[in-house]
Amino acid sequence: MKKFRSRHSLFLFVLIGCVLFFGQAAEAAWPERPVEFVISAGVGGGADKYARFLIGLNVKGKYIEEAILPVNKEGGAGAVAMQYVLSQKGNDYMMLITLNSFLTTPLFQNLPFSYRDFTPIALLALDNFPLWVHKDSAYKTVDDFIAAAKKESLTVGGTGSKQEDEIVFRAIEKLAGTKPFKYVPYKGGGDVAKALVGKHVEATVNQVSEAGGFFPEFVRPLCVFQDDRLAIKGYEDVPTGKEAGVPLSYTMMRAIFAPPGISKEAQAGLTELFRKMSQDKEWLEFADKTGLKSTFLTGDELRKFADEFEKTHIEIMKGQGWIK
Repeated sequence: MKKFRSRHSLFLFVLIGCVLFFGQAAEAAWPERPVEFVISAGVGGGADKYARFLIGLNVKGKYIEEAILPVNKEGGAGAVAMQYVLSQKGNDYMMLITLNSFLTTPLFQNLPFSYRDFTPIALLALDNFPLWVHKDSAYKTVDDFIAAAKKESLTVGGTGSKQEDEIVFRAIEKLAGTKPFKYVPYKGGGDVAKALVGKHVEATVNQVSEAGGFFPEFVRPLCVFQDDRLAIKGYEDVPTGKEAGVPLSYTMMRAIFAPPGISKEAQAGLTELFRKMSQDKEWLEFADKTGLKSTFLTGDELRKFADEFEKTHIEIMKGQGWIK
């Protein structure tokens, strides 16, 4: 009887050990290989910088053991990247960093999909849109810029066509009553910033993360199109658009989505990855330096945010005649 009890106890001990071992193994099943981080713009733009910065955080913090690999898929106002990720249904090892074009491009290109077809992971932050001119520009204030734009069509630049940057400039036209801007589309925010530094355009609305590296040596911000002033050293005196006479508030979403049909383990793992990185000291410092408004949302909350943001863009795009 004692031998039986001893064997029985040993069996239970082994059984419990197996359960614990395989339970931990199941929890740790994702990821088992590197994860592709798809970027819908060229190297040097805002999305590219954010993705590579986040990849660096993972290298330092080891939030997941596997590598995260940047993959630039520029073109079609984000459509190339979206179609690439959408084609990877069930791929647990891919994610996409998104801009507002994630919502707008399927609408104005009349594509057979929308953001609803992707798996929501996390909204990290809302980004800014300052109005930049060259340091040597004759436009010292927004009033100067608007007065000139009412007399002639100024040449301005931005990332892509019918995307965020052009939305801002077309909104300025309507709100301030300027002549239509001659809008020059570039592949990415890095190219846009260089175009202003080289005086190929007279103004841009790059994010601080893109143009800030050229301030104050080469460029100057006249205002920022958001509700509050930028809480960044050196930018304290930059007025909001409303303060400068152009009542426009518009932000860029920096969010992460994954292919459709991924496993619950992968979705949970990706969500937790970005939850941890959103609390990383270096990320918070980066947000402070670039004027990001940290806004962490996941799951249904992210879906709701995207639904409301899409409605806002539908109104804007209808007003521009880009969609019916």
